[in-house]
Amino acid sequence: VRVVFCLYAEDALLFGPKGSEFHDYLASFLPENRRKALISLFRILDQPEADRDPYEDKKLLDFPYVNGGLFAGDIEIPRLTDEVTQLILEDMSENLDWSKISPTIFGAVFESTLNPETRRKGGMHYTSLKDIHKVIDPLFLDDLQNEFDTILSDPKLSKPKRKAALEALHERITKLYFLDPACGSGNFLTETFLSLRRLENKIIEQLQHGLMVLEFANPVKVSIGQFAGIEINDFAVTVARTALWIAESQMIKETEAIVNQTIEFFPLKTDAKIVEGNALRMDWN
Repeated sequence: VRVVFCLYAEDALLFGPKGSEFHDYLASFLPENRRKALISLFRILDQPEADRDPYEDKKLLDFPYVNGGLFAGDIEIPRLTDEVTQLILEDMSENLDWSKISPTIFGAVFESTLNPETRRKGGMHYTSLKDIHKVIDPLFLDDLQNEFDTILSDPKLSKPKRKAALEALHERITKLYFLDPACGSGNFLTETFLSLRRLENKIIEQLQHGLMVLEFANPVKVSIGQFAGIEINDFAVTVARTALWIAESQMIKETEAIVNQTIEFFPLKTDAKIVEGNALRMDWN
């Protein structure tokens, strides 16, 4: 999951303007040193710039502080065989653009790593986007979209009143809170977040329309901090958190195109509230 996040971050230009920072860093080491190089990279990604050794290898110091806990703590990293190295550097880095990847694909990837018996025992089944929307659209998304459409189409609303109504809707969607008590790899939460952020971007576009921005303030108010999940499988927990962070990054890119400004993504400011545990025994509060 950490490697996948790095592959995404370089293609989304979060590691720098070249879009190949992770690839170039790992490729610069001899095969027998790449395992140690990966360990050092994960450590530096979890270290604020101010706390880093100023005499550390410049190749490492050029990477940003990620935050959010994804790179916290030591994990077991096996030796990188020639096959694995080729898979990472060529197949997954050089030949694949991760910046456009759908975060919900991780649900299918996660399920494919489990044997059928484990899947049955844990009730772990990938839900398609079409089926997710059969649930979330009638629950709340349809109402929110209809309210937005009504605000735009109501001929009785003056410009100031339309602006006030859009701001009120914007504020209301930031107060919504979502819990999936058996979230698996987070597809319901991720798709709900993406849908809300797409609506928010429409609101931002209308509010920014015709305005000259003299002093830029980040207009994004919907946060992954509004989304919580409980999941019993530790790997699924990590996948769900990562999917939400990637979804957040992708939506920020769309917002940047609307406001024509750069919005800083690193360090991650909101933690994905996905906790590992048994939902039948945990206090949901």
